[in-house]
Amino acid sequence: MSPSLTTTLPRGTILKDPILLASGCCGYGEEYLPIVHPSSYGGVITKAVSVTPRLGNEAPRLRETPAGLLNCIGLQNPGVDVLLDEVLPRINQLNYSYIVNVVGHTVDEFAELVRRVQRHCDEQGQGGMIGFELDLSCPNVDSGTTFATDLDVLRAVTKACRAETEQLIISKMTPNVTDMLPYAEASRDSGADSITISNTLNGISIDIRTRKSNLGRPSAGLSGAAILPAVLYHIWRVHRAMKDYPIVGCGGIWDADSAIQHILAGATAIQLGTGLFMNPKLPTEVQDGLMRYLAEQNEPDLDSIRGTYEYC
Repeated sequence: MSPSLTTTLPRGTILKDPILLASGCCGYGEEYLPIVHPSSYGGVITKAVSVTPRLGNEAPRLRETPAGLLNCIGLQNPGVDVLLDEVLPRINQLNYSYIVNVVGHTVDEFAELVRRVQRHCDEQGQGGMIGFELDLSCPNVDSGTTFATDLDVLRAVTKACRAETEQLIISKMTPNVTDMLPYAEASRDSGADSITISNTLNGISIDIRTRKSNLGRPSAGLSGAAILPAVLYHIWRVHRAMKDYPIVGCGGIWDADSAIQHILAGATAIQLGTGLFMNPKLPTEVQDGLMRYLAEQNEPDLDSIRGTYEYC
């Protein structure tokens, strides 16, 4: 019998494999359909949506590094009205599951986004929508801190969103903390069903001739292969203390080997992001590689290898 890649997340969410396409890397999923068939991945996490349209930051927004990518896109998106009126009716006709990534500047904005998307699903039909991902790396205008680094506001936004939906909620963590465990515990205790580990690392790129930023902002988010060891550490650290709490690993996956490392560290599901830009066929290659690895290891499924990293 062939190994199984079937992946189960809370609230009855079943994916055919653990592979999710990360927010901001494939639009709303429809753009990716001509490249890779949805049978090669479990679902799509949509581009972040905000209450009002956002133009994003000035160019340049991207800067390659020797082992990764710096970005300061600025969460450009057309706003929730366009998402509900145009995007969701369109992608609900397509054959893939998706999670809506939401981003706000206040607790109330996060709650409003979840409430409006949930109401749309209740009234117009669920389609392929299976849950929400909360992008907590945005600054909170009420406190001046980032949601993901302030335990009080993290709890507040998670509780507010939980009150608006019975669907899956995944909180997206930042790696820009010394110890992610308290934030993971706060997310769980406030109603998040799972966490994504993680968003991008803070970074800068300097033009040595002008002594100014190579990007349109002073700092940016680093993703890609460069952040794999840091992400694996956070996954391992959280999973070791919270073995029953599902983790979605995100960061540094560029081949099947790096994807497997995420699962061995403790991830239940994984996200592919920057790696898609280097290799658009990455989901198929990771899916095939996971199957080969399980067969070679004589393991029946992903549950049998999850969190089995031996560190001593």
